[in-house]
Amino acid sequence: MSTFYMRYRERRSTIRSLLCVGLDPDPERLPEGYPHEPRGLQEHLQHIVEATADLALAYKPNAAFFESMGGEGWQILKKTIDFIRSASPDSLVVLDAKRGDLGNTASHYARAVFDELDADAVTLNPYMGRESLEPFLERKDRAAFVLCLTSNSGARDFQYHGEPPLYQRVAGLCNQWHEESGNLGLVVGATRDPGELAKVRSLAPEMIFLVPGIGSQGGDLKAVLESAGPDLLINSSRSILYASHQRSGIQDAARKEAMNLVEVMQDYSFSRSE
Repeated sequence: MSTFYMRYRERRSTIRSLLCVGLDPDPERLPEGYPHEPRGLQEHLQHIVEATADLALAYKPNAAFFESMGGEGWQILKKTIDFIRSASPDSLVVLDAKRGDLGNTASHYARAVFDELDADAVTLNPYMGRESLEPFLERKDRAAFVLCLTSNSGARDFQYHGEPPLYQRVAGLCNQWHEESGNLGLVVGATRDPGELAKVRSLAPEMIFLVPGIGSQGGDLKAVLESAGPDLLINSSRSILYASHQRSGIQDAARKEAMNLVEVMQDYSFSRSE
């Protein structure tokens, strides 16, 4: 078992939570009271981490929101990950970057994510095949989550084509590769049909699923927990990050939203397995 999988299961057991807090710092949505400049975004993210430090199994910074701010945004991303290490040292950090390329390019992506930023895992696009994943699979102390079945309407342009559908082929192949490497997971959207989530689980019974779409995006948490099994990272971004429009109330509101999700997870995923 990879280091990532071990840490995941230890953290999950200790805090009885599957919560992954998405960190998408949008300057247009910054709560009132924070400076409307990069340091205001960084301060906001730190307040969210402080409010959820004992509830979050993982945090998922979205690289695009930081990269759009140029070099300063990259520094905020690094400082945010460092702050997570300090405030919630047992939590995992999954960089949502959706990388996917070949050879030396992929190797440099892996070095940037794992060595420069010190993320524990990254999201990847598998369109170019296994060789585009290899530089990430070689890092046994880290993990990679491969896009499998996403929540967006455009998913049907490719993911449902073929027999079996492409998303099922991705799940089956990634499960084979995971059996060899021990450090692969799948991205499976929360707003998909529960039967589809169950099908992906049947094809990848031992893999961790990163499940975006809970909260503001409308995913049904209970349906996900019932159909996708116990090895999950349930991501919630906007409903926690922007739980209040005011700086003075953001930590209490974010914690309340996170706690509500964790309570459902404990009722459906932990209590039933005991």
